[in-house]
Amino acid sequence: MRVLFTSWAWASHYMPLAPLAWALQAAGHEVRVASQPALTGVINDSGAAAVPVGPDLDHDEVRSRQMAGMTFSDVPRVPTAGSSMAGWPPERLRRVRQVFGTFAAYSDAMLDELAAFARAWRPDLVVYDPTTYAGPLVAAALGVPAVRHVHGIDVTYQARDVVPDLIGDMAGRLGVGEVDVLGHATVDPCPPSLQIPSDVRRIAVRYVPYNGPAVLPHWLRARPTRPRVCVTWGTSTSRITGPDTFMPARLLRALAGMDVDVVMALTGGDADRLGDVPEQVRVVDSLALHLVLPECAAIIHQGGNGTALTAAVHGVPQLVLPQIPDQMFQAERVRVVGAGDVLRPGEFSELETAKRLDAVLNTDTYRSRAQALREEMREQPAPAEAVARLEELAAGRCSPAARRL
Repeated sequence: MRVLFTSWAWASHYMPLAPLAWALQAAGHEVRVASQPALTGVINDSGAAAVPVGPDLDHDEVRSRQMAGMTFSDVPRVPTAGSSMAGWPPERLRRVRQVFGTFAAYSDAMLDELAAFARAWRPDLVVYDPTTYAGPLVAAALGVPAVRHVHGIDVTYQARDVVPDLIGDMAGRLGVGEVDVLGHATVDPCPPSLQIPSDVRRIAVRYVPYNGPAVLPHWLRARPTRPRVCVTWGTSTSRITGPDTFMPARLLRALAGMDVDVVMALTGGDADRLGDVPEQVRVVDSLALHLVLPECAAIIHQGGNGTALTAAVHGVPQLVLPQIPDQMFQAERVRVVGAGDVLRPGEFSELETAKRLDAVLNTDTYRSRAQALREEMREQPAPAEAVARLEELAAGRCSPAARRL
């Protein structure tokens, strides 16, 4: 079987798909991963063959153009779990379309070369990042199943009523009619208790943390002598929201009087923005979270799917400080299952942060719910077990009626 993966060029959108690509390759199937050239190194580092398609885009320029006249405070809140945007006022829907127009712009730029490669290579299946709409469009043009692979909590499902308006012209270029951006099935690494209700055919898989090449530093080989707290800010929050929402420096001041060791796991130039750090703080650059979290008593983060699920894999209670709508939606799910607490932007103060973290560290309920979430995730099928389901789908042994449950 030939399987074409596709994601627009943002590493955190591709990396959650890598474990399934490994499983398919280990089972003897051919895998290719198509994206803009900028992602080639990330794809190759994951052990997959990259297919560069379309031009590289300046993400800041694309986002600024698509969201002209908007700030993140203008972006509507994500609908409550399981609901949709149907019936929203036109102005509210227009703003949502502006946000998702960024993703549509990437798909538009890569569509023609992706379609040309797919027609030449003839994949049996297309697996796509949920915001890479070129994936289901090309699958429809080829007449093969399209498999959406979510990153965790299925926040993009909430925009299912908005996206079709954004891809109509692209569908016309390929000569296809209306395309279901939810695909024929959804590969889902999120534990059921954390996931939202949705009308899709889910293929459950166990979440496997992957952050790219990783090296275990020597200091992580010894167990900490007091509670260790990991503070991280993801790979994109600072870049897309600006310096005003960079919280790690303020978090250091909030934790200064607490009897904890702090590992500040940052990326890129974020570490340079901290200034002087207290003695009990270790600042590390691009350290894979799945290496540091096993010995952590808590994690403070911005609410990204990968961070939340990696913490859940290791049973680590979470304090989430979301900054943008999708992070707020995901943070609320963590709070609902009891695996952590949420501190929204208007609630932040150094005193309140220390108070909330103390509760996360010392309240049995947070620990027990985080551990229960870990056990739930361990019971999910390994990615290798999803291969047979995908083989059936590619062979046409799943009836059209089975696309939705």
